[in-house]
Amino acid sequence: MAIVNKNSQPFKPYARLMNIIGDQLITDKKIAVIEVVKNSYDADAENVQIRFCNMNNYGKTYLTEKERPYIEIEDDGDGMTLQIITDVWLRPATPSKFDKKKRKQNKTRKGRIIQGEKGIGRFAIHKLGEKIEVFTKAPGNDEIKLEMDFTEYNPEKADLFNQPPTEYKLLEDVQNSWFVNSPAEEIHKEKGTLIRIYNLRESWKENDFKELYKSIQRLIPPIDENAENLGIHFKQDFSVNIIRNKEIYSSEEVTTFKDVIERAQYTMIGSVSKDGILDFKYKSVSPSRKFEKEINLLNKEQLAKNNYSSYAIERGFSYDKHLPSCGSFSFTFYAFDLSKPDKTILNKDIKAFIKDNFVFVLRDGVRVYPYGEKGIDWLNLDKLRATYRAGQFISYNDLTGFVYISQNGNPLLRDSTNRQGIMDIDGALDDFKNLVTAVTEIFNTEIKIDKNKLEIKRNAAFKDSNDLVLKSFNALKSNLIKIDNRVTLEKANKFLDTVKKHNTLMKGRMETVEDLAGLGMAVEKASHDALTMLSKMKSNVKDFRIKAKNQDYKNNELIVLLDELDENLYFIYDEMQIIQPLFKNQRKAIKDVSVYESIEKVVKYYRRDINDKITVKILKDKDIVIKTNTGLVLQILINLLDNAIYWVNKNESKEKEIIFKLNTKSNTLIVSDSGPGIREDVIPMIFNEFFSLKSDGRGLGLYIAKEILLRINGEISVVQEEKRQLLSGANFIVKFNQE
Repeated sequence: MAIVNKNSQPFKPYARLMNIIGDQLITDKKIAVIEVVKNSYDADAENVQIRFCNMNNYGKTYLTEKERPYIEIEDDGDGMTLQIITDVWLRPATPSKFDKKKRKQNKTRKGRIIQGEKGIGRFAIHKLGEKIEVFTKAPGNDEIKLEMDFTEYNPEKADLFNQPPTEYKLLEDVQNSWFVNSPAEEIHKEKGTLIRIYNLRESWKENDFKELYKSIQRLIPPIDENAENLGIHFKQDFSVNIIRNKEIYSSEEVTTFKDVIERAQYTMIGSVSKDGILDFKYKSVSPSRKFEKEINLLNKEQLAKNNYSSYAIERGFSYDKHLPSCGSFSFTFYAFDLSKPDKTILNKDIKAFIKDNFVFVLRDGVRVYPYGEKGIDWLNLDKLRATYRAGQFISYNDLTGFVYISQNGNPLLRDSTNRQGIMDIDGALDDFKNLVTAVTEIFNTEIKIDKNKLEIKRNAAFKDSNDLVLKSFNALKSNLIKIDNRVTLEKANKFLDTVKKHNTLMKGRMETVEDLAGLGMAVEKASHDALTMLSKMKSNVKDFRIKAKNQDYKNNELIVLLDELDENLYFIYDEMQIIQPLFKNQRKAIKDVSVYESIEKVVKYYRRDINDKITVKILKDKDIVIKTNTGLVLQILINLLDNAIYWVNKNESKEKEIIFKLNTKSNTLIVSDSGPGIREDVIPMIFNEFFSLKSDGRGLGLYIAKEILLRINGEISVVQEEKRQLLSGANFIVKFNQE
């Protein structure tokens, strides 16, 4: 094929491109103002004034340009020379700042880390208004004035495809005027910049000012003593004031982070190294508890030893075993229990502030947007609570705080083009999110422990108050008998009978709920196993049908297929037989139940989970036989074995072992495993309902075991004396107190 013509041509964008970029690159007018303020920060300004002028004139007609609402942003920074205006300012997406960063010259004269990178500040101005005046003065230079009229860049007209191209200016055809002023027209100090924006694109309402005020407050990091203790020091040499109609705008209604930090019920501060080592301090106000700890987030056994589990780590690092690529970071987290708020600490403003402010990310002391904003659950905590397990993750509404990163320490965590988050470069963002989420999971575990301690105290106080009421009632009865007040005594007895009947009814309902919960857990496992077997059987039948149709099977192949089908059917039948006694209609039968035989049944029930990976031993001198219901004993053993299997699998390097030991003299059963064991501070609440340190636990297994034992006159506890422990992990002792 012959070439009949050839040429080359550069891009010639229409001028309207500036408006398109301004509108789409900066998504919000509040962010647009913040981007301009960031430029002031990069210019080493100490004071910035954002002036909203003539705001009362919205909607008025026949006004001059200077009578209409307009915005001024003025700073006392280094200003710009004419060369910077022509070679940098008027060349958007300039590489000047990026080149400095590349050459490691990413600090300003005052030592600030440069925040801008892609010339986004210019586009932010486009977002705010159509006509711009820039007055700027660098030290030792005259004032430069720059005029830009964005209405020339193609105002709101018909669609480009419905108009002749000649009606649209090319970008190169639009001229911006600059002037050198001597003496200065606006900048009368040695240096500084004033940007005046006319023909505002959007009106500013009261709520906009309040939200901008909040954003400015968030832009300048609060003085956090906890951050200072981590070695994070921010110079408080940058102030921003909002002035509306010549008055400084201040919202007294706005709660500050200082208010929240002082009232935090739970605090966790620390750092995560580039290798995933977490070093943290934890503090709880009520109950009062604090400690320090260091742990490798990527070491499964270390996590398990501390009774921690992390879905985020398993999701992000378990499969390819890679080290995090995000770099090290520090954090200060503050948590509250808004489901049961302490009204002496949390008023409605504080609660609203917590709900409006999640976890912020600060890079070298400056906010990374939009992290921390209301509705931006960038760790997906509530989604994880809904789809994975609520108890594993702290609620998005209960947590606030800061994560501190730096350009030097986290080079792959760079802002996305539209300043709406961090780019995911080589998986660094995913690693960062997973590590931060893992920290919140550990924080949540410690919070759960303290909440349960508090619940134990409350329950004890409630029991004491119940006992006090009963004593008072009995004292009243005694006095009524003495004074022979039969009518009142009869009413009092009726009241007491009603209370007793109510308690009996509630106890019966609780037992039914426990039975159903226990049955549900057993059926869940059985159904999972049955579905696996049925899937295999379906495959067997399909294979058999194909071979039968083609008449190409041999007798020995047919026998193998039938044997496998028979084995799978037997497995399903066997599982159904084991869970049959757990159903309500079977629980009424009282008979002699062999604990040894029950253990064998339950071990057989879990044979697929145990397989060849876990050694299970049953030690006995003689069998323990108790008069009760088979289903109740099976339920106790199912919960204990299920718990042991989970924790044994958390210790990969150690030999996996579970021991059941029967002692007929003391009528006890010890269930021991080689897992990570139980933390001493967790033991008091290990049998509480809904308390679990498993990543996928419901907090019902051990609670149901305890409650069923109470119903059959038994008890369960943790073996804490080392000499009585059979293995190094968790050791439970069950005592069967036969009447």
